[in-house]
Amino acid sequence: MYYTSTNKEELELYNMIVSRDEKYDGVSTTQWANVITHKDGDQFAILANPKYPAESLNTLDSLEGWFEEELI
Repeated sequence: MYYTSTNKEELELYNMIVSRDEKYDGVSTTQWANVITHKDGDQFAILANPKYPAESLNTLDSLEGWFEEELI
């Protein structure tokens, strides 16, 4: 599952919270996940961590249709 938003900063904040609470040390793991930009540039997504629900964000089961066809 992925969390989505039109505001990239919301997802970056989610990433920071998960990374901090999971105590990633920056050696082997530096962050929870990367923020993914939709091919149209108007939406963003991040992999959801089941331990950190975010009711204020929208959800998607997959990112089908998010990427340019030639990249797949």
